[in-house]
Amino acid sequence: MTLVQTDNLFHNFNTILLFKAFVLVSISIIILWIGISIRDYLRRRGIFYYCIQKFRTVSIPRIMKIIIVIILIGNFIAIGFGEQRYPFYDVGMYRWPKEYSNRNKIAYEVKYYYWQQNEYKILELRKESSLLLTEHFGWGYSNDIAYATTYFHKSEKENFEYISREMKERGIDTLWAGVHSINFETKEVTFDPDICNAISVNKSEELYYGPIYIPEYQLVKCNE
Repeated sequence: MTLVQTDNLFHNFNTILLFKAFVLVSISIIILWIGISIRDYLRRRGIFYYCIQKFRTVSIPRIMKIIIVIILIGNFIAIGFGEQRYPFYDVGMYRWPKEYSNRNKIAYEVKYYYWQQNEYKILELRKESSLLLTEHFGWGYSNDIAYATTYFHKSEKENFEYISREMKERGIDTLWAGVHSINFETKEVTFDPDICNAISVNKSEELYYGPIYIPEYQLVKCNE
């Protein structure tokens, strides 16, 4: 079995650069927004000042206003530190995380890929929801759809049919399943396009969020 490394240095550098740029721009905008809001409030103008004054005139018990302010401040602090502390910044889908049981040094994930100009291209469904990283879907492929196709419904035939139909509209006729792996000891990321190995890994390995749907034509071709 030959494992072909897919993440080259340029791709990793480009991804890291985009992430750092996003963080820097986000922090700059947040600091600018806080500064403008404080300035406008001190000058008794602007939407921030208007909202506070409007909140003060709301006809609800004073104790309820205090509770709302405490929850609001608590959420801002929790978001700032990036930590969930119920009831602040509580994300229900992460409240009871799936127990991590795979202690192997090599982790496997079965993914769809396609051939183009005699080279395989991995279909990274998770990143397709980002306009900066998308290669195929772009607008309309939301985070909800990305999570559904990548994790929660990846073992369903209907999920594959949806992805396959979308790719055919973009000129990709056939999708195959291959094995993406990472060695946490050596940090080596590899991809194996062997369709039979993908079937084997999909059945034998304890994959996170379970196995992926393998198309019938891949099963038939592997058995030939």
